[in-house]
Amino acid sequence: MATDPRKRLELDAWLNDLRRLGGKARTLSEKHESVQSLMDLADLQMLEEATKRIIVSLSKKALYGLPQPRNPEGASRAGTTRPGGGLEPSLTLPTRDAGIAQYASSSSPPAGSVGNGPDEPEADGIIGLTESMRRVRNLIAKAAACSLPVLIQGESGTGKELVARAIHQKSGRQAQRFFSENCSAISESLLESELFGHVRGAFTGADRDRKGILELAHGGTLFLDEIGDMSVRMQSKLLRALQEREVRPVGGKEVIRVDVRIISATNRSLRSLIKEGAFREDLFYRINVITVDLPPLRHRKEDISALIDHFLDRIASDTGLPRKEFSPGAVELLASYEWPGNIRELENVVQRAVALSEVDRIDAAELPDRIRHLMITEESLEYSGAGKGGEQLMIEKALHNFDGDKTHSARFIGWSRPKLYRRMRHFGIPIHFGRPAAKMER
Repeated sequence: MATDPRKRLELDAWLNDLRRLGGKARTLSEKHESVQSLMDLADLQMLEEATKRIIVSLSKKALYGLPQPRNPEGASRAGTTRPGGGLEPSLTLPTRDAGIAQYASSSSPPAGSVGNGPDEPEADGIIGLTESMRRVRNLIAKAAACSLPVLIQGESGTGKELVARAIHQKSGRQAQRFFSENCSAISESLLESELFGHVRGAFTGADRDRKGILELAHGGTLFLDEIGDMSVRMQSKLLRALQEREVRPVGGKEVIRVDVRIISATNRSLRSLIKEGAFREDLFYRINVITVDLPPLRHRKEDISALIDHFLDRIASDTGLPRKEFSPGAVELLASYEWPGNIRELENVVQRAVALSEVDRIDAAELPDRIRHLMITEESLEYSGAGKGGEQLMIEKALHNFDGDKTHSARFIGWSRPKLYRRMRHFGIPIHFGRPAAKMER
């Protein structure tokens, strides 16, 4: 098993790509053969280890509303023993395709704790000081104080599950288990079995009784992601379960009483789906008592710098590598990008830049082409036909972005290095323009 922290970090970057593209472990290994050299594991083993890494990573920082495990290496146990005996409560992130059911956390806050106030930017696991994020934190605090159903709306990658976990962890149910199910990731028949369970002989391959997530989550919270993709038939079954607070396993006759807090999420307009006949209106009102609207990252760009710092801190903590940083020019470029993949895409860019950079200070030249090329296009439009004044501003902008590095600045503009020097002399731009004061002193 690979132990090189840099290789672990590169694997995490690939995994972010995988989650963003909705692929599978086999697709990952086929498209990126380098993964095989990162971890000499079979597909299932790689997925198990990767899932463990993801869960431990999520558990380490308050951003995800999870407590930090005391023993990450033993995270596959269902719970840890208290000094006085017995097991402490565990958190679960079911991943049944890989046969992974539970990873323990032994540092949960006291039951019934509702955490810090809604105005503390990271106390409840949400990073951001914009007004829209203040509203989100306020709603999290209010939702945590009750057990009413919550609907989280937002684009992919905006942190819907993060918010769901924060609500759970600040609620009176935080000592119980949290389950997550993606309604669009599996077929209708499998989703039915996952939610309601089945009895032996219910269908081909059902060789034993199996509890559903609604039963397993009794007393806790169930997060239903992408609920807008659930079939109308499954919506009917879910509605009845929520109304009657009971479930009947597939093929079974026994009715099981359940007490589960439902938090749903969607990146689609459920009201539009109702008009199309693709979503039940009665279910909509059942799950949409408290609504949390998550803004896309492009609407809260003031938070990008804080998010970058958070990811850099977490990477350094998880890998044991020295903490790296982004140059002011690189941060400026990142803040100018539209982020169609939202926070998940930003995390991926930060991870990859840290993994591939050979220096402690990452500049704009090491960012993905889609970000650098976008800026080149924008500046070309901005300065096109603007005369010498515009050209001088373009040179100074590039030097500022790259901390005075002439090679990267020239490449950014699309010139050779000698041409950059000639134009700098022409405009009287100092040779050290853009370099940080500390570097100039050395």
